[in-house]
Amino acid sequence: MKETIKNSCINEFDPNALEEVQAINKILKTIQSIKSSEKVNLKDALHRTISKTVRATINVPSFRNSAMDGYALNINDLKSNKYQLSEIGVSLAGRPFESSLKAGQTVRVMTGALIPKNADAVIMKEMVSKQGLNVCFPKNLKKNQNIRFIGEDIKKGEAVFKRGDELNFSGLSILSSLGINKIDVICKPKISYFSSGDELVNTGRKLLQGQIYDSNRYLLHGLLKDLPVTFSDLGIVKDKKANLIKKLQQAALTSNIIITTGGVSVGDADYIKDALEEVGSVGFWKIAIKPGRPLAFGKINDSYFFGLPGNPVSAAVTFQLFVVPAIFKLLSQKQRRGVIIKAITKNKLKKKLGRTEYKRAVISIINDKIYVETTGLQGSNIMMSMLKANCYIRLSANVSEIKEGDTVEVMPFDTKL
Repeated sequence: MKETIKNSCINEFDPNALEEVQAINKILKTIQSIKSSEKVNLKDALHRTISKTVRATINVPSFRNSAMDGYALNINDLKSNKYQLSEIGVSLAGRPFESSLKAGQTVRVMTGALIPKNADAVIMKEMVSKQGLNVCFPKNLKKNQNIRFIGEDIKKGEAVFKRGDELNFSGLSILSSLGINKIDVICKPKISYFSSGDELVNTGRKLLQGQIYDSNRYLLHGLLKDLPVTFSDLGIVKDKKANLIKKLQQAALTSNIIITTGGVSVGDADYIKDALEEVGSVGFWKIAIKPGRPLAFGKINDSYFFGLPGNPVSAAVTFQLFVVPAIFKLLSQKQRRGVIIKAITKNKLKKKLGRTEYKRAVISIINDKIYVETTGLQGSNIMMSMLKANCYIRLSANVSEIKEGDTVEVMPFDTKL
């Protein structure tokens, strides 16, 4: 009995529970990146992952052009003509003035337009005065001012993207500036998920005594929707080992990652770990964090398995901490560490030693100082505290008490505060 209690999910000092970083490292070491790729239209490539190095086939810009509306000239010629030149033409974007300047000449240029070969400066139009075609210039001018040079942004042959780079809006702009309209990207990871529990009912049905609506599949839908993956909702599976085995085998046929919620603790009806052991292998099933200790990780053939806790807050936290890095590893992306900032807590906080805790909280900025305050009850079933939160307070395993006014580590959900 004592041994059972010692190794259960309620003991803060369970020696079999992996420390958070150890668990992440074990996951990342196990997962092999996706090898397959596909070619997609550039407009469909937002947030996709580059599958091979992309080199520039042209210079950007490919010609010298003006950084603003003004006048192109040769500074030495300007000095010899007493800072007054004659306007002989205009260079428009897409309709260039292609001749060279002669002594005493200037050309009006628009932003982005080609400038004459022997021009070495562009003077903004607000700095000149005109009398007919005669243009008077100021004396304090610098060579090469307001000129965009060939290859200033991107040089021909330069590696602009490498395998594992994610394309954001800037990436789409860069690729289109190189004339690229299709791009090779890593195939999206395929995710399947289902909930486990006899008490679970789909939304839209009437609840009987002891039943609850399954909210975790909607939680996972929302979390996965923001990621570069394809996913499939496999519904609810009753707490029977045979049913779980069948569903896991079915999901493993088409999935890179299988996610379940519920059934991974030590209750009499928690069969996920046993089912996983029959159809695959268990890497670990307990981690030293709160909320979220009962987390199972393993493998079924070529699919990676994550058994998340049944309580929704625990499911959300473990998904963010452990599943998201796994998805990035599948995509060969660089691992992203959550932004951690320091904030002054408005609460007195207590926890038991032995595991890291993540508390839902709200950051505020008052008189240029960052404060943080918990969002009420912190039970792993209290999703309203997650709804109100914009960050986690992270309390390390060796911390037991935080006083009001102390500085704590905070992980914002978004970097815009």
